[in-house]
Amino acid sequence: MANNAYTIGKNLSEFQEGIQVNLSQGYDLISTAYSDGSWFGLYQDTPNNTGYVTASSADELGQMVQQQWQFGGYRLTDVEYGDGVWFGTFEEDYGANNYSIATSFTEFQEDISLVWNQGFELVDVEYGDGIWFGTYRDVSGVNGYQTATSATEFQEDIQNMWNQGLQLVDVEYGDGIWFGTFQQDSSITSGYTGGSTFDELLGNFQQHFGNQGYELVDVEYGDGVWLGVVEKETPQNPFENPILYPLALELGLQQNAIIGDVLNLYNSATYW
Repeated sequence: MANNAYTIGKNLSEFQEGIQVNLSQGYDLISTAYSDGSWFGLYQDTPNNTGYVTASSADELGQMVQQQWQFGGYRLTDVEYGDGVWFGTFEEDYGANNYSIATSFTEFQEDISLVWNQGFELVDVEYGDGIWFGTYRDVSGVNGYQTATSATEFQEDIQNMWNQGLQLVDVEYGDGIWFGTFQQDSSITSGYTGGSTFDELLGNFQQHFGNQGYELVDVEYGDGVWLGVVEKETPQNPFENPILYPLALELGLQQNAIIGDVLNLYNSATYW
């Protein structure tokens, strides 16, 4: 996994300055959060190129997303709303992208089903100014979500989804609702941590996950609680993954050939 970095800006201008510093140091912006007048940025030292835009409305952000589809080569990955600003994070060569804008939660759920039917999966959700904004991409695997009205109920929902083999990839709080996005992905193992402050969240992350190969991939604040999504890479056995069978076969044949050459060299066995 990649290494994390974090920044806190007391206003948007200070936050943007912190982003530029981290980008210049080789870190990529992957998630943002807003709480009580401050902007929080989460970064990883991945090989991807990332960027961001700010907009005064969800519709304006949607227009910027479409412009990037046509001319910029960047795809939307994360959205945050705070202090009247819609903040969109983009990644270069992210694959096919889509988004939805709804003015009610019921409408948003209907939008999710419609975009699912178009072959896209939900990867990020944001609520702000009465708007539910969904970000989607064309990834494989089962996609789902859970909602809860309390953090305790939400934790139970997360466990239930884990039991079904789906990993937590994004968390949002809006209009009294905790919203978790889940994805079937055998390449990662997910978890979560929390705290009453951002610093406490980071401390709990370091204490419980820091030495186990996990990295923070998403943070959210709601109802007096900070919640962070963590994940780590799961080693892949090509002989257990049908998608990797051709690679496994090739590796097996190469290994047999090498062993056969060695054994023939010493005339100690018959190789076939």
